[in-house]
Amino acid sequence: MIVVAAVMAVDVNASSDWDSEAQKRKANYIFLEAVNQYELGNFGSFYSLINRAYNLDPTDTQIGYEKGMFDIALSQNDSIEFFKAYALVKKHFDAHPEDYYPSLSYGLINSKIGLRDEALRVWSTLDSIFPNKTNIAMQYADALSASVDSAEIAQAVAIYNRVEVAEGKDMGLTSRKIRAYSAIKDTVSIIAELDSLIASSPNSSEYHVFAGDIYNFFGDDESTLSYYNKAIELDPSNGNAFYRRAIYYNEIGDSVAYDLEVFNALVHDDLDLDAKLQLLTQYIRTLYSDPAQQSRIEELLSKLLEQHPHQYEIHELYSAYLSTIKDFPRAAEQMSYALDINPSNDEAWSQYIALCAQTEDKAQIIDAIERALYYFPEKPILIYQAGVTYFSVEEPQKALECYNKALPLSDFSSEFKSDILCSIADLYQNSEQLDSAFTYYECSIEANPDNLLALNNYAYYLAVNNRDLDKAERMSARTVLEEPENVNSLDTYAWIFFKKKKYDLAQQQIDKALEIITEPSAELYHHAGDIYFMCGDPKKAVEFWEKALELDPKNELLIKKVKHKTYFYE
Repeated sequence: MIVVAAVMAVDVNASSDWDSEAQKRKANYIFLEAVNQYELGNFGSFYSLINRAYNLDPTDTQIGYEKGMFDIALSQNDSIEFFKAYALVKKHFDAHPEDYYPSLSYGLINSKIGLRDEALRVWSTLDSIFPNKTNIAMQYADALSASVDSAEIAQAVAIYNRVEVAEGKDMGLTSRKIRAYSAIKDTVSIIAELDSLIASSPNSSEYHVFAGDIYNFFGDDESTLSYYNKAIELDPSNGNAFYRRAIYYNEIGDSVAYDLEVFNALVHDDLDLDAKLQLLTQYIRTLYSDPAQQSRIEELLSKLLEQHPHQYEIHELYSAYLSTIKDFPRAAEQMSYALDINPSNDEAWSQYIALCAQTEDKAQIIDAIERALYYFPEKPILIYQAGVTYFSVEEPQKALECYNKALPLSDFSSEFKSDILCSIADLYQNSEQLDSAFTYYECSIEANPDNLLALNNYAYYLAVNNRDLDKAERMSARTVLEEPENVNSLDTYAWIFFKKKKYDLAQQQIDKALEIITEPSAELYHHAGDIYFMCGDPKKAVEFWEKALELDPKNELLIKKVKHKTYFYE
């Protein structure tokens, strides 16, 4: 019996080993097929296969690594799933640090997520295994230099120096060393590194620009300007040198030198467009409010357009500048040029429509809307803006068509839906279809009870038409509570009190509106005159009516009030 039991035990163990090996072989076969599917771009099949392979043989760290890397990509903001996947990648590194690319990936993950101690362990291990891999050495040195410990900084610099011996002097390496020395405030070593860099190539304009930047950081004005000047002397075509010197002059407040330097930088073809745009944008922001500088700004913009006539960004910048100085026709023209170059930006079309609306050229406005909707026929916000703009140029039917088209597309936002409904209500109110208007105001407020514009407009038109004044007062009170500095809300509130013959309360509200008004309003002055008349101050009332009449000279009711110096209902 003992002999039989022993034989049976041997058979069981042999069977178990055989099954285990079979599982591993099967896992390896499935893994190879998974890799093949990945190379073909069939990522769904890859993920399914790699999971099957891992479930068959979870001891194979290579399979675990591939699964882990894919799971990391899928984990996004799920930290639990991320670290489960991270553990698989770590396991493979611990087992096979000599596996170069997986180990490199693991090190980069640690550097990216800020696990500095683990990153140092990985880079130190890899640096010892691959001493000739300068990219590994640089990663190790960068991890060390993210410290304020002088010993780690010294170790980082030693590694940078090792790379420098292998690959030669390089501005990127010098920059890294300077950054490391800055962490421990070692100014002497920083200056020595700069001197060494310049000595390695004394005729390099770029090295001198770099040195100027460093001295500028330290606040050494004399050395900063000296190095920038030397850079330009060495290479007068170096646009970046002029650019850096222009920024420096702006920082120290030398406006004359800054102005000249901006021009010098912009005329250089070798200065890249992004740098030119950045420089010119800063220049415009600094000087746009000075009318004396406007011709200079336009000269620079024109110069840039001569160099890059088909660059969307330049026309867009030019348009933004002209809009800022309220030259809307030319701003619209420049935006039109930009859109001819790149019509795929819906926000730019929105800006273009708004600019055209400022020109008050009806034909141009309608053309802008039609062009925008040609490119974006299903963009709800743009369609709605088109409707608002059509309404402003007295094309109510086209406006209503746009509103009705935008409404079914507005389900993504109850606030947006409410705005559309409010605009439809305004349109019906304007055409004196009061029942339809009031129905749409109700729908607008139902969609968004916090739509203050809908509340105010509904309340005002109820008051104008002597309909449900108590409801109007409640809605208007809400808007004034939310926006106590809104002139329109205060005017509405005052007018509701006027209609309810609560003249003292009406005067209180209209006075608040008159205190904060910034743009003259015929309607507000007209209301103020009526309210003051009913409060027993006809002289003040006439003064307000006269102000209103100056702004609205064809208003027959105002003409009667001013002429007879008394109140008329109609």
